[in-house]
Amino acid sequence: MPGQRGGLAKVLPAGQRDYSSIRLSRHALERFVERFGVEPESAGELLRRVLSRTRRLGRNPENGAIAVLAVHAERALVAIVQDSSCLTVLTWNQFVPRLGEFGRSKMPRKWGRMLDRLVEPPDAEHEKKP
Repeated sequence: MPGQRGGLAKVLPAGQRDYSSIRLSRHALERFVERFGVEPESAGELLRRVLSRTRRLGRNPENGAIAVLAVHAERALVAIVQDSSCLTVLTWNQFVPRLGEFGRSKMPRKWGRMLDRLVEPPDAEHEKKP
C-alpha cells in the first residue's frame, strides 16, 4: 500500500494520498528534472517528498493509470501512476488536454484551495506568536 514504509503511517488530511513509496521510473525522474528544474542528483528524494501529499484527479479506464495532483516549488505537478510505479510527471498545462482521458470534463472546483491544502503546513511551534 502506498505510504506504508515499515513504521507508522503519516496521517494525511481527508482526500489526500501518500505515493512516496512507489517505484519511480527513470522517465519520471528525467521529466521531473526537465520540467521542474531540479538537480538530477536530488530528483528522486524531491519527487518522493512531493508525492507524499497528493490528491487523486482521476483514473484512465483504458489502462488503469491514475493521475494525482501535487505541488512542487509553488507549481502544480501531475504524476501518472500505474501498478505501483510513477510513469511520468507533467506540468498542469501539459495535463489539461488529457483531463477527459482521466474522467474529468473540466478543471476541479476550488482550485486555489486544493493546491493550498497540498502544501505542507508550517510547524505549529512557528505559528505561535508571543
